[in-house]
Amino acid sequence: MSLIPIRRRRSCGEQRNSDGAVWERIKRSKAVSIAFGASALLVVGGWFRAYFALRATTQPLIIHFNNYEGINQIGGMGDLLNTAIFGLVVVLVNFVLALALEERDRFLGKLTAAATVVFAILLFIGFSVIVSVN
Repeated sequence: MSLIPIRRRRSCGEQRNSDGAVWERIKRSKAVSIAFGASALLVVGGWFRAYFALRATTQPLIIHFNNYEGINQIGGMGDLLNTAIFGLVVVLVNFVLALALEERDRFLGKLTAAATVVFAILLFIGFSVIVSVN
């Protein structure tokens, strides 16, 4: 079994990927789609929780705390928004990657989906810790 996919030649009028094919892949791999929906909800939910809990705060937010040095990074709501946007980009890229892997090997697609859910849970915990510290 080769890792290099066999490609067939396309005629000039044949499209490479249509929108219907992408939606069919999403419908076909329900477990991956559900995992990424949950991941996106965790990232967005964590940011909204942090925003509504800290929106009235006028002082700088404690973003990172270390036991040896104490507070070593402060910031504002913009830093939390940047973190949430980065988290959503990671979730989206991993979703596209998992859909591609799902066609080749179902295990790798589900492994990528599970790793992304763990990433989203850790990001949610990070937002919760920032809320509790501030």
